[in-house]
Amino acid sequence: MSNDLGGNIVRDAVAFPAVRGGIPEDFSEFDDGGVGEGGHRHAVQFYDSDDYLVGVVARFLLAGLRAGDQVFVVATPAHGKAVLARLLELAPELALPCGRITVLDARQSLDRFMTGDLPDPKAFRRFVARLVGSFGPNGRVRVYGEMVDLLLWQDGNAAGALRLEELWNQAQQAHGFSLLCAYVMGHFYNEGDASRFLEVCQAHTHVIPTEEFGNLDTPLARLRKISVLQQRAGVVDSAVQRRQRLEQALADALKEHIRTEEELRASVKREQEARERAAASDAFNEMLLGILGRDLRNPLNAVLTTARIMLIAAESSGAIENERRLERIVSGGVRMQRTVAQLLDVARAHLEDGIPITGAATQDLGPLSEKILEEARSAHPSRRIDLCQEGPCPAHVDADRFEQVAAHLIGNAITLGDRARPITVELSAAAGMTTFSVHHFGQPIDPELIPVIFDPFKRGTESRGRPDGLGLGLYVVERIVNGHGGRMEVRSSARTGTRFTASFPPGARS
Repeated sequence: MSNDLGGNIVRDAVAFPAVRGGIPEDFSEFDDGGVGEGGHRHAVQFYDSDDYLVGVVARFLLAGLRAGDQVFVVATPAHGKAVLARLLELAPELALPCGRITVLDARQSLDRFMTGDLPDPKAFRRFVARLVGSFGPNGRVRVYGEMVDLLLWQDGNAAGALRLEELWNQAQQAHGFSLLCAYVMGHFYNEGDASRFLEVCQAHTHVIPTEEFGNLDTPLARLRKISVLQQRAGVVDSAVQRRQRLEQALADALKEHIRTEEELRASVKREQEARERAAASDAFNEMLLGILGRDLRNPLNAVLTTARIMLIAAESSGAIENERRLERIVSGGVRMQRTVAQLLDVARAHLEDGIPITGAATQDLGPLSEKILEEARSAHPSRRIDLCQEGPCPAHVDADRFEQVAAHLIGNAITLGDRARPITVELSAAAGMTTFSVHHFGQPIDPELIPVIFDPFKRGTESRGRPDGLGLGLYVVERIVNGHGGRMEVRSSARTGTRFTASFPPGARS
């Protein structure tokens, strides 16, 4: 046979005289050269060890050689040499003439017809035609090949391996040869390999078990082994079904656990929200009480003080002075009325988002501030309260809300400031904002309190040992200023005193 495959055929020729008998039982039916009832033979040998595989292949080839077949081995170089050596061990009386056996390198052969992961049918047919085509459809040819398992299946290319098995079957119909393939049984021990194992078996006319079964030399021993294997298979099937039931039960339990966790998280969230609402409600009630005790008390004090003065001066006949005092009484009463309405606003701010600001207009803060200072001076004639204004100080404010801010900050200064030192109210317009600040000297604010000074819910107890505390009204003040688009700031130290600053935008916000 000429070497027309590009040099990848390695010839190890051995002469075999006519030797009768001794053909292994596994391959006795291959004596007809591969043609028999049911068509050409395409067997698959499963194995665990290379040594056993070499022995099986050698017996398969020896049976063919004794029957007069032409033999081809398509294997790795190591397996090819081992098979030839085993042949000589099985039949040491054989000589070495050329022409009866041809060994091909499996990798080089595979490269001739593979395109990507799949074999090219036309290229494969050309390969087989060059290999066995000269012997005709009734020629006596035996082929052993391990390209499918060792070079495709082991590389994870199961699709390419099964497709190559199909092409071998088609080639048999055209050229009439017998073929033996081999697979390592360990390649099918993983979960999910059952269907692939069945596909491999279905691609062959004969399926030969591994050495564990093949080494049994009597029919009774094989029947016993089959029974044992059937029992083991039943145990495995039962275990698989039991595991599937457990997996399903676990999946159901996990689903129920997830549902329970979600319900628990929702319950915890509802409880937390309920606690927060309860805590906010308690704190809000305290804040309302604080507002009632301060924002209503201050104007009421002014009304009562003025009324007492009128009683003392009742014997006087100065009508003009009495008229002014009555005006202050009316003014204080109006402010009390406004405070009650503002309490409702605070309640809405607690339930919604911020204190509503209505009736805002651009106006100078000077006259509004002077009005609040006059009320404070009248109520506390012994305290010095100065107003410093640097030019016009326009701001876009609700006059009533601004007066509420100014009155509270000045009231804090009167309560907490040093009685021997003046309180200073400053108005200025700079850097795009108009500021109203109240400064006094007295006990400085704790530095740890300053970051939360406007949040009574975080600040907790407000008095901090002071006779009258800072008051919950700072919360209302900060909300009013924020509602105008402004901001509140506070600075306090023993050396420089305490200054609260409210900044307002000078014009209407877009």
